[in-house]
Amino acid sequence: MSSKQWYETFPKALDLNKLIFKIGEVSKMVSVSSRQLRYWEQKGYIKSNRSNNHNSRVYNFYNLLRIANIKNRINQGYTLIGAVHKVNEHGNNLNTVFSFMRESFHGIKMIHGNPAINLGYFDHHHKQILYGIIKSNQEVEYQLINKSDAFN
Repeated sequence: MSSKQWYETFPKALDLNKLIFKIGEVSKMVSVSSRQLRYWEQKGYIKSNRSNNHNSRVYNFYNLLRIANIKNRINQGYTLIGAVHKVNEHGNNLNTVFSFMRESFHGIKMIHGNPAINLGYFDHHHKQILYGIIKSNQEVEYQLINKSDAFN
């Protein structure tokens, strides 16, 4: 599959709920022990899915991010319960971000030698497209490009 084809299918093909991680992998990625993860699950703070083989704990991408956010709040000085409450308050934000990414991503092209993410039409008349251009220093610059210029 060419890179162009990959970018065109990215939003349709990616189902974050199908990204599954074993408890040991999550433990390493987030620096939380497997024992802590089992405790958090026992308390109802996180949820695991049981894999078909050996009933081992696995976590989808959403729960990986939830675990990472809880761990981050603990590192900021929150108690475990305080961290969970803070993460719960912001839980809907994560769903909103994923929805935005899925619906707003319309492809990637190079603009002035930098990758640019097509975020869709900026106006109701569909004459301008908003691009987020990723600069070499990883900063993002936004630019409106006329539709007639965008497809050249």
